[in-house]
Amino acid sequence: MIQQTLNKNIKLFTDNYLSTKDVLLKPTQGKVSSRSDIKIEDTFMYSSPMDTVTGINLIEAMSIKNQASIGCRFKDNQHRLLELEKFYKNKNYWFSVGANIRDFDMLKVWASKFKLTPKLNICVDVAHGNTVDLNLLYKNYAKQSWCAKLMSGTVATAEAALDVSESGCTHIRVGIGPGSACSTRVVTGCGVPNLTAVHNVWLAFYDAELIDTITIIADGGIKTTGDIVKYLSAGADAVMLGNLLSKTYESSGWKTNLLKFFLNKITFKKFFNDFLYKNYRGQASAAFQLEKKGKVSGTPEGVQGPKQSPEYYYSDFHYKVISALRSAISYLGGKNIVDLNPKTVEIIQITQNSHYESLPHLLN
Repeated sequence: MIQQTLNKNIKLFTDNYLSTKDVLLKPTQGKVSSRSDIKIEDTFMYSSPMDTVTGINLIEAMSIKNQASIGCRFKDNQHRLLELEKFYKNKNYWFSVGANIRDFDMLKVWASKFKLTPKLNICVDVAHGNTVDLNLLYKNYAKQSWCAKLMSGTVATAEAALDVSESGCTHIRVGIGPGSACSTRVVTGCGVPNLTAVHNVWLAFYDAELIDTITIIADGGIKTTGDIVKYLSAGADAVMLGNLLSKTYESSGWKTNLLKFFLNKITFKKFFNDFLYKNYRGQASAAFQLEKKGKVSGTPEGVQGPKQSPEYYYSDFHYKVISALRSAISYLGGKNIVDLNPKTVEIIQITQNSHYESLPHLLN
């Protein structure tokens, strides 16, 4: 049965380039008497290293739930060092760096002042994660005594994933262009539909009998809890979230509307509760570049969204995701989150009308 399911999935992704909207997961006989019996304590969620997503408060909130956070490399050095010294012992904290020797030298000096136990997790946060120079940089980080785990920049093909793994990356970030604030595919025409990209990466390591040596992280384009389940079922070990986490109170980048804040106080919080605001944006957007660098370099490959206010606390969001995963696992005949994989979950392609049928349409 396992081989039959896997063969069907391989054929599906061999013949098609698919996103999460193109598929559904085929239910099968359930094996749990109650969804509450399904215990999910795994680390399956990573925060995106964006200035409007990950900061100290979100790192703390996600750490409590055993989930992973990646600091933003574009924060000022004082903030980065504060964050580093506060969280480096946390096994789920990742320090992000750019594709430059400057960050490497900074960490080397910092590490020499500490006995790093445990060691530091490092994310090389770049949009195109498989270049000749980057693979040399990965090798350099991987051989350092203070580097515990190493996450690649984003890749979109099995060949690229194998390359970065060979260079020392333990965690592979898959997704070029699917993010809600990313315009790479529009600007450059480059990318691979991310569900297919994730599955192809998984299959390459599975065929090479190396699947247990790496962690595959699906990055970008995740709008719903169902998307999370689909990525895990296609081969991802975890997902990276940006926009969904940016709506939490604990996320980074909130600004205060002073007038609304004042009115909130004098009305005893009866009105104007939404005095916090920010614009979620890509790190390659024109708005971000202007603020951080004072100029726009080349053609922006990201956009800035409208003003948004916080919608929920991380703990509530986490509970919602866990509940959805438990429900999905019960539909798919599993007992644990590890049962969501291409060997056990059959993925079926659907039509556009099937997608519309999947959406609530009571009021249509």
